[in-house]
Amino acid sequence: MKKQFEWYFNPTKEEIDDAWKNGVLTVDTNVLLDLYRYHEGTRDSLIQSLQKFEGEKWLSYQAATEFFRNRTKVIVSSEKAFKQAQDEIDNLNGKLESAVARLKGNRIIPSEVSEKLDSAVKSSTSEAQSQINKAKESYPEFLQDDPILKQLSEIFNDAVGEDFKEESREEIAAQAEERRKNKVPPGYLDEGKDEDRPYGDYYLWRQIIEHAKAKERPVVLVTSERKEDWWEKISGKTTGPRPELLKEAKQISGQRILIYQTERFLEHALQRFQQPVNETAIEEIRAISTWRSELEVAVRLQEQSVTESTSDKNVGALRVELKRPVRNFTVSGHLNPNMGDVPHLTAHLISAPDSLPKHRINAGTGTKYDFNIHIICGEPGIHLPVGSYVFEYEATCKVPDSNVEASSALET
Repeated sequence: MKKQFEWYFNPTKEEIDDAWKNGVLTVDTNVLLDLYRYHEGTRDSLIQSLQKFEGEKWLSYQAATEFFRNRTKVIVSSEKAFKQAQDEIDNLNGKLESAVARLKGNRIIPSEVSEKLDSAVKSSTSEAQSQINKAKESYPEFLQDDPILKQLSEIFNDAVGEDFKEESREEIAAQAEERRKNKVPPGYLDEGKDEDRPYGDYYLWRQIIEHAKAKERPVVLVTSERKEDWWEKISGKTTGPRPELLKEAKQISGQRILIYQTERFLEHALQRFQQPVNETAIEEIRAISTWRSELEVAVRLQEQSVTESTSDKNVGALRVELKRPVRNFTVSGHLNPNMGDVPHLTAHLISAPDSLPKHRINAGTGTKYDFNIHIICGEPGIHLPVGSYVFEYEATCKVPDSNVEASSALET
């Protein structure tokens, strides 16, 4: 039974040891990008654990590409966090002054109440501001001198995979779209990703299992992903990697793959290398991963309602929930039944948050079964506000008349 269904069985101690000593260690993009979000102690602990891995260290072309594409943005975003923290302190001080003034105006309340409150809170916010300034001063200027990039370059020196061959890219993209449509893991929950890059997880996954096959070695994959297109969740509890992923890896590469969330990898590595478990680092990694996962899920399709649905006309509405401010987003809908031909699509916005800035809407489809609606902010530096958006759409196509076709055939 185990030989036929190996992916359903937990790896033995011997299999784990073999993967850590002789296998291939690889990571996803956000494991690398998160290094710029951690405190120094957490960052050093994770990098050292990667360095000490005994087997081969290898980075997929997809992970490397996404890392360099997003590195500057993450660094700048991390630097902005200090200003955001200062703004929060200023906001708190403003609210305090207003509250103290109201207390002082209440003649029934003794004046020492407002005075003590004012003194205590100002002392705390002053200390917080001092710590923020200290952290800002010690934060490295990664855009000028980047020790993280240097260390990663050494870890994955001459160990980055190749991109897909040009003649295969169209076919692989079609496979990725078919998997997304049929909810085949990984990556089918990435529809709302910024910059319309929903296939990245599948590209990364495919490159990893192809490398495992070529090297004939087991793989240790470290990922920051927490979504259900990577992890099996039952009654809200994560029970392990999706069995479909473990099965696919085994059937294609012939190798076992061990998938760790970042903090579990660090915990396991410290134990294997007989280092003290760094609980502070593990908690920080978990907190950052959870925070980022919540931010990534920016757009959720709440409902698609259909008022007319035939092979030549499909009319309905999409209700979307935007969970964080973005410059633009894309939402996809389905045409059911499939249309007789690739349709012409029109769409317009009928409901949105009150603070919606100037914007434009594009809509299109290249298939008979689904379509995309894009909304793009038209004002520089402004984001689309969080809230509910409702789009109406109409897809129409001219279906050839079967009688006309038959007549033409007879005449021919």
